[in-house]
Amino acid sequence: MKLLSGLPVCAALVPLVFAQTELPPIPADLTTPVQQRLAFNGPMSMRIGWSTFQQLEQPTVYFGESPHAIFRSASSQSSTTYPTSRTWSNTVTLTMLKPYTTYYYKIVSTNSTIGSFKTARPAGDHTPFTMAGVVDMGVFGPDGLSTRQMSYTGKAIVNSLNPGDHTTIQALAATASQYEFILHPGDFAYADAWLSELNLGYINGTQAQGPQIYEGLLEQFLLRLTYLYTRYAGSKAYMVTAGNHESNCLNGKSPGEASCPIGQTNFTGFINRYAELMPETPSTILGHRPRFDTGLEGVYMKARAAAASTSGALPPFWYSFDYGMVHYLMFDTETDFGNGIIAPDEVGGGAADSDGPFGSYMNQQIDFIERDLAAVDRSVTPWVIAAGHRPWYVDSGACTTCQEAFEPLLIKHGVDVAYFGHVHNMQRLGPLANNTKDPRGYNNPSAPVYLVNGAAGHFEGLDLMTTPDQLPNYGIEWANNGTLYGYNLFKFLDRNHLEIQFVSSKDGDVLNSVTLFKKH
Repeated sequence: MKLLSGLPVCAALVPLVFAQTELPPIPADLTTPVQQRLAFNGPMSMRIGWSTFQQLEQPTVYFGESPHAIFRSASSQSSTTYPTSRTWSNTVTLTMLKPYTTYYYKIVSTNSTIGSFKTARPAGDHTPFTMAGVVDMGVFGPDGLSTRQMSYTGKAIVNSLNPGDHTTIQALAATASQYEFILHPGDFAYADAWLSELNLGYINGTQAQGPQIYEGLLEQFLLRLTYLYTRYAGSKAYMVTAGNHESNCLNGKSPGEASCPIGQTNFTGFINRYAELMPETPSTILGHRPRFDTGLEGVYMKARAAAASTSGALPPFWYSFDYGMVHYLMFDTETDFGNGIIAPDEVGGGAADSDGPFGSYMNQQIDFIERDLAAVDRSVTPWVIAAGHRPWYVDSGACTTCQEAFEPLLIKHGVDVAYFGHVHNMQRLGPLANNTKDPRGYNNPSAPVYLVNGAAGHFEGLDLMTTPDQLPNYGIEWANNGTLYGYNLFKFLDRNHLEIQFVSSKDGDVLNSVTLFKKH
């Protein structure tokens, strides 16, 4: 089945083209909203984020149920930046909305247009729906994944695009009517690949220009993403958590994080754009967020962590939300494992980084997950999906400390599906618990089904599996071994049936599909 059947690659779907290593142009009106972002904040609230090339005194959004009647307004004091950023991130929360209703909105600027979004389904709504999942997605075009051929030493394989292929962003935009929102658990833009691209001669510039190149790649990714969604597909909520490539400007590569400027360490750019956008943010307690000019992102996150003492949630790293018949847990596989376990991106964690921890105490994330999953009412949200970045069931590169920290909780509370990326190919594993396959397979297993799909596409291409002849030994039941880019569709058919599809971005082919039955 082709989800893109009959849809040509037309000019309207070709990404914006920027000259190599050049920053996207600055609009004449510095209040022009760019890099727009949307997130659910419960069924009766929505958060809108965007960037501008000057600080806004009072970011404001007008909205309403008709494009001709956007008379309601919401404002905030949230307009923040960090030293290497050219832009300020703005966030506004819209409240007193109707569940699952289309609204139209206009960001206040002399150079903005009317957009739209649909609010979340309320918890307990068991109407069938589809969600899209994507992980490990970077820049497409001259400065990232493109039709250019190259050889990248140290990678098993690099796959350039073929002429006429849809990128994953294009495929998601073209098929936006087929799903209701997007889940992206980590790795955005791959701006930290700038030095590799520079050393390979893939982009022009000097190492001294690294901070500008990094920000340029990040801007390009966010601009392409929002350009396609807001112009061609209608706006979709985009729910995120962190991956390793958000951590700093080099992510474990020589000469190391210590050489990164302030503003490109400790998840600063990710925090700046998404901390107040994801749900359950205690921004009303903390008030205006500081400019990150002295490494204050860690201080800010710890203050937020302390303010979130009731639930323990700390967006955008760990939090949860409900949508219809599903409870979603977003968790952080990069920092804050608790119980004395060193996380990968922390000092001594194996990634040669020094990021986090962000919790106000050692076990904040683990305690949050325990409380959150224990509180799920399966009569209201029968399905529970957990999404993080680094997998522990995978053919290579398994995160064993992640397994030690999180798997006991996922098993204890009956999580149905665990969704990951990090490894740059597609793998579907059967239900697994404590390294053992559930004998019931997809027929009412007690163990979570594990999915790995880090194949959305970016400069580094795809990964070959290290032992493709031994996939059953890892519990892998289907895989695409580093040949295609793609994403997932999760079709919640009813309280007992979930269809999971792996979709090829280039042409919309459904590469693999399985239906999970759970007797909730």
